[in-house]
Amino acid sequence: MTSPPTSPVSDAAFARSEAAWPITQDLRSWLTRLDDEGELGVVRSRIDADQDVAAVLEKTDGRRAVLFTDVADAQFPLVGNTVLGRDSLARAMGCTPQETSARYAAALSNPRPCKEIAAQDAPVLANRMDDARLLSMLPLTVQHEHDAGRYLTSALLAVRDPVSGTMNLSINRMLAVGERELRVLVLPGRLRGVLDQAELEGRDLDVAIVIGVDPLLFMASQAPSDRELDDLEVASALRADALPVTRCPSIDAVVPAGAEFVLEGRFRAGAREPEGPFGEFPRTYGPGGPSPVIDLLAGWHRDDPVFQTVLSGGREHFLIGGIPREAALLRTVHTAYRSVVAVRLPEAGSCRFNAVVALRDPGPGVAVNVMTAILSLSTVVKSVVVVDDDVDVYDDEQVTWAVATRVQADRDVHIVSGMKGSSLDPSAAGGPTAKMGMDATVPKAERGRYAQMRVMPTDDARIAGYLAESAIGERGAAR
Repeated sequence: MTSPPTSPVSDAAFARSEAAWPITQDLRSWLTRLDDEGELGVVRSRIDADQDVAAVLEKTDGRRAVLFTDVADAQFPLVGNTVLGRDSLARAMGCTPQETSARYAAALSNPRPCKEIAAQDAPVLANRMDDARLLSMLPLTVQHEHDAGRYLTSALLAVRDPVSGTMNLSINRMLAVGERELRVLVLPGRLRGVLDQAELEGRDLDVAIVIGVDPLLFMASQAPSDRELDDLEVASALRADALPVTRCPSIDAVVPAGAEFVLEGRFRAGAREPEGPFGEFPRTYGPGGPSPVIDLLAGWHRDDPVFQTVLSGGREHFLIGGIPREAALLRTVHTAYRSVVAVRLPEAGSCRFNAVVALRDPGPGVAVNVMTAILSLSTVVKSVVVVDDDVDVYDDEQVTWAVATRVQADRDVHIVSGMKGSSLDPSAAGGPTAKMGMDATVPKAERGRYAQMRVMPTDDARIAGYLAESAIGERGAAR
């Protein structure tokens, strides 16, 4: 095990670094980048949207994005798997994979105003969808065998908060019914609060449904539920240039001008219709039930648009929600405990259920305090491993090694019963959950006994030469 120590989080890490951040303004530029890097595959044969698309995306998850040019019964091409892993998001953010959480935290701390452009200049409003067909024109997928029907899984719901006037973005599963009805799972959060307020006042709620965006907008939609925070400005802060936005023609909403599609609609006050089940992030089915209803008013799209889907239970699903959650936890616990240098939500726990935290030179009791804080701050996280910063939290093998060699179960495992957990955790059956923390840190006086063995060559350049000499070429090893 020879990985370098985890880099500490400094105050400077939370400041914007203008020169380092790339311009990734829309889905098209991101797909071009994936194509240039050999990470975009194309399926030109006709494909059925009922589980066949999902089957292809599942097989290629983490390996390549896929563009489907001919989806049966749909008018537009479809792309999925646009985030292959943490490396993909790091490239989009202009940082290393280890810096993604800190970089996102910087955008939360320093949101940037967007650049508003006129509707006539906005690419997303170039074409109005005037046909009697609307939803059936779109390549909506059935992803799993027991899903209730065809779903929008990548759409950003853009709603104005009437208290602050800021725009809230969220990703919600939406069941398509007929040509102009969507049934939406709305869990507790900012959107739920805005919708509840509108319904108490007996009014419908304007909502823009944005489809076809780059990874930075995806992540901005997962910002914390702060009513003063404008999620579009978080997306703007993640870029080198301000995000271009435009006002919707028929409703009170602002949307990214470079999105592929926008559907204008309204939540119908008091309306509830059956929605679900649907395969969710724990890789099990989220139950169905009465859900709010959106009535669609109009649709718009760019010239030659590309529709987008997110495979539920895939790496893209995990990471676009996971990194913002890491950033929120990192920002909070680092403020209280300066020894915290990294927080990771591993993919094996759907970037939700499990956490790993690295500490630099923690004092007595700090590891337990930090794990308790993480378990309390996040209702979804149900287990935390706390390690020293000589363990790379982004390397699952090193984390498991730390647990294997530094943890005694009767001393270092802490269990708290009856805590609030995720409503989608099948093991909790919708009720309170038990949470667990493991202290895999080493007492300061005993660190020599726990030190990882390392190989320390005298000349790294010479070793690199030996490695190049030993590499097996296309014709195999020398005979």
